[in-house]
Amino acid sequence: MITVAVAGGTGGIGKTIVEEIARSGRYEVVVLSRKPSTIPGLGVPVVAADYNDIASFTRLLQERNVEIVISSLGLFSEESAQAQLNLIHAAIASTTVKKFIPSEFGIRYTKDILSFYPAGQWWIDAADLLRESHLQFTRIILGWTLDHYGIPGVPSNMNPFSYAIDFHNHRAAIPGDGKAPVAFLHSSDLAKYILAMLEQDSWPEYSAFAGDRMSWGDLLKLAEEVTGTKWDVTYDPIEKLEKGEGTVLEQPKGAMELPEEALRHLWCEFGIMADKGLMDITTEGLRNREFPHVSPLTVREVVETAWGQKE
Repeated sequence: MITVAVAGGTGGIGKTIVEEIARSGRYEVVVLSRKPSTIPGLGVPVVAADYNDIASFTRLLQERNVEIVISSLGLFSEESAQAQLNLIHAAIASTTVKKFIPSEFGIRYTKDILSFYPAGQWWIDAADLLRESHLQFTRIILGWTLDHYGIPGVPSNMNPFSYAIDFHNHRAAIPGDGKAPVAFLHSSDLAKYILAMLEQDSWPEYSAFAGDRMSWGDLLKLAEEVTGTKWDVTYDPIEKLEKGEGTVLEQPKGAMELPEEALRHLWCEFGIMADKGLMDITTEGLRNREFPHVSPLTVREVVETAWGQKE
């Protein structure tokens, strides 16, 4: 049985991927983390890995006979970006790893975005390293994670995060004029697509998947329709976002804690991406049709389930 290692698989998107693969019963699954434990309810081992020691990491992959590595590490700093690069180096040096999925799960990162999102270099560096290696790899892009508009009503392992649309307070802070389309995919459907891809002999460099596509303005209209209320709305023009002055919404309980200025900086970068149409990955050649057994959740389905007025 092929062994799949998931780095950062104890929470968020990573945990959802681990759950989907483990429940299929078709693969051995091991989670790579800084501390050993087990995933409750699944019995999946969580193995301690030293991301600063490539040699020991390489031995770990070989001892576990890992053939496929999936990285779901959150890239929020130079340190975390380097941790993923070290993981890739270990996979390349091992005698067992054949395939690698780097942690992307967002937009298509290219050098064009570095002028307003310099952190994009972290994803570019990982892809460059994989491209130079013997490993098969694919970069999964989905636009924006749909989970954030269903928590807590629709199950998710992700932390809540209010961006553009805040269902808890019926407020919206729309980047630009709100007309640029955005692609959405729920993490549960992302995991289903990844499981299906594991059966394939070869992968393209990019794997684009989307569950739905609509603008922030259309999502706002849907939110007002489903909640039956008129929302408090702010529009941030691109010039304001470029100055780092975007309107940051109040974050719900359980959201990732970031300093206010760091959150605002991230907020503005996301807003520029959205306004430039970079979050619409449906133009990248969607692979959905290759896996017709996966029926991804739509935005309306998630919003109505989570926020619809109960009878």
